[in-house]
Amino acid sequence: MIRPRKIALALAVALVVPQLAISSASASRPARGPADPPVPSIPQKYLDQPIQWSVCSFDAAVKRLFPQAPTTNCAKVTVPMDWAHPDAHPDVQVAIAYSKATGTSKGLMTTNPGGPGGAGLTLSASLAVDKTQLFSDFDLLGFDPRGFGQSTPLQCLTTTEKLNALPTTPDYKERTRQTHEVEVAEAKLWSDACSATEFGQFVSSQQTVYDMEFLRALFKARQLNLIGYSYGTWLGGWYADTYPSRVGRFVIDSNMDWTHTQWDNVNFDPFSGQRRRDTQFFPWIARHADMIQGLGATPKQVTAKYDAVRADLVKLVKAGTSNVRGDNLDGMIYSTIYGNVRFIRATLDVLVHDEYVKDPSASGEIESRHVDRAWARISPELQAFDTLDAIRARYGVTAAAADTLAAVHVDSTRSLLADARATAARSTGDATVNLGANGTTVRCNDTAWSHDTGFYLREADKMARKYTFFGYMNGVPMCAFWPYQPQDRKLDLPGSPRILMIQGEVDPATAYEGSLRTHQATSKVTRFVAIDDEGQHGQYVGSASSCAEAIGDKFVFTGELPGKDQVCGTSPLPAELAVYPVNGPVDGNAVHLPKSKSPSHHLNPLLQQALDTIAAGTLR
Repeated sequence: MIRPRKIALALAVALVVPQLAISSASASRPARGPADPPVPSIPQKYLDQPIQWSVCSFDAAVKRLFPQAPTTNCAKVTVPMDWAHPDAHPDVQVAIAYSKATGTSKGLMTTNPGGPGGAGLTLSASLAVDKTQLFSDFDLLGFDPRGFGQSTPLQCLTTTEKLNALPTTPDYKERTRQTHEVEVAEAKLWSDACSATEFGQFVSSQQTVYDMEFLRALFKARQLNLIGYSYGTWLGGWYADTYPSRVGRFVIDSNMDWTHTQWDNVNFDPFSGQRRRDTQFFPWIARHADMIQGLGATPKQVTAKYDAVRADLVKLVKAGTSNVRGDNLDGMIYSTIYGNVRFIRATLDVLVHDEYVKDPSASGEIESRHVDRAWARISPELQAFDTLDAIRARYGVTAAAADTLAAVHVDSTRSLLADARATAARSTGDATVNLGANGTTVRCNDTAWSHDTGFYLREADKMARKYTFFGYMNGVPMCAFWPYQPQDRKLDLPGSPRILMIQGEVDPATAYEGSLRTHQATSKVTRFVAIDDEGQHGQYVGSASSCAEAIGDKFVFTGELPGKDQVCGTSPLPAELAVYPVNGPVDGNAVHLPKSKSPSHHLNPLLQQALDTIAAGTLR
């Protein structure tokens, strides 16, 4: 889930490079992928490697916000590409950031922002800026997981010829034969691209867990402590199952259903995203009709307005006069409402698109007048939660000022392909294109997926009918074509100490029902803290719930957990004085989970940027 100025997940930009030799998928892939041993040994040469430290580029930003912070140094360490066979492949590098505790250290604390694919190099220091006792009590370790950020990057390689041959659809929400053909073709291209190099099959959770254990050993820590968000909870569960005796204090927040498959998890997203929108975001807009011009005074009116704007966007795309898509708007809203304070930004997204359809540009793109008019439609009270400069930068109509943390642009695998295709169309001859690191590679490597594309198309069609906002979001995953065997494990956490799970009731990205199911499967080890009426994705450290924050603090800094599972309350949404109830799963109104199938706290700007960035990359 979660990252100086670009404290961030480096959202990969498609790059056309000279034609390279891409390993032939059909010729070079083994029939089976690597078999990960439960506990591989660490060759001594990796522990003895010289490390070249330098002050991290973001250290100055940390010290501006907290002058007493220790210096954070950065380096890259070498690890095997495949821990099961260290000499079989070239080594890769993992980027790390480290600071020593300013007081008596309780041990090594690391973090993970989510994803898969979220770059976490800056996260530990960013969290400590908000919760400064982390600086005094722990040696802090941040790292970019293998394949992402400043670590050795995963390259997803295709060609301009293949990009130019892709079919297109004006709207993925329209479940037509044309859309089906597009989704199958795109999934195949992504799978071929991300498995084109030998590294692709080793960008997995299990290999990353081995990297984490190596880092613990490298720093000679007896145990590892962790604060993990979203996919970081999956990583935490896998580490605890692999190395239970090395588990210290683990806080895993906004939990995936990490005892089940990756497909089970992504198949929750349509209903959890719709629930957050319909029970919290749209009602919030309606309650602020006196502060927001022209979106409606009831949730029904807001929904109708949104649907009308979206329909007009699709009409313009079909007419061939616009590049501003309705399905891209859906993705923007889905990811932006991860955070409560970002309700204002998501509202502005709707308003910007409303201004666009009322006055489409000759360029076919959103222009500065659309952004400025949208900004004028919210009250000064709501404008205080964001800046016009940031929203302009979000839409690329002006560059961000040097002292402005821009609102992160939302990218998806679909929009990345569209951008790459546009670049390819302008190129001459065939060339290799690096689409950048796609986090879905991790999902494909982790657990088994059906190879029946018809199964996924039927699921997407069904979800689109049932969840009309973003039910179509999954389409056909590239994992349907993934050539390697899963590097899976059965998670039951034998021998692990207690782990703290924190979960909001209407989290849009990691459904409460899935989190609870994993807790029930591991109840002898996990302690579960639910937050009633809360939908923010990412709670501990700056939580909207002081109750959940206090429980997290007591555990992190003293090791003490509640004697039983707890339900916490939360604080109001932005610009409100009281909490509005949500009739959700904490109250007994849970969504029935599909069976497994095999065919307004103001965070420090560094941490807020980290949260925004990981949210913006969730659709990749």
